[in-house]
Amino acid sequence: MEDAQNEFKSRCLSIDLEVGIKDSRIHQMAAVRGDDGKSFVLGNQSLNDALVKLERFAEDFSFLLGHNLIAFDLPHLQAVKPDLAIFGLQTIDTLRLNPLAFPRNPYHRLVKHYQDGQLHRGRLNDPELDARLTLDVFLDQQNAFLELAAQEPDLRY
Repeated sequence: MEDAQNEFKSRCLSIDLEVGIKDSRIHQMAAVRGDDGKSFVLGNQSLNDALVKLERFAEDFSFLLGHNLIAFDLPHLQAVKPDLAIFGLQTIDTLRLNPLAFPRNPYHRLVKHYQDGQLHRGRLNDPELDARLTLDVFLDQQNAFLELAAQEPDLRY
């Protein structure tokens, strides 16, 4: 089973955006490959240049993965560049999977342990770490679904 999970993860590209509350503009962006863990970060380049490079970085992936990907990240990307090829990838939103994988956990935000100890106000998000965390959350979700399928085999049908 672990081989199947790793094979599936290797076909995923996890992305995360940081968008300004006041201006609704993308200020930070990162993508992490599920196969080798390499990352792409927006850096100091223009957003349009970064999106062109993201397209190349995303080649050969089947799935676009994110936490709140469908309601948040994708609409912001589509507003900037509606013809991105990554929109043709199948999407996996770990925020939407969480209630199914962990129904007893009513709180489904992405837990960012790298922020532990920081004051709540002024916390800086790290889109690369968040994209990596999303890959971890997805593996946890897969494990939860496998465990549920073993405990309740009729539930799959």
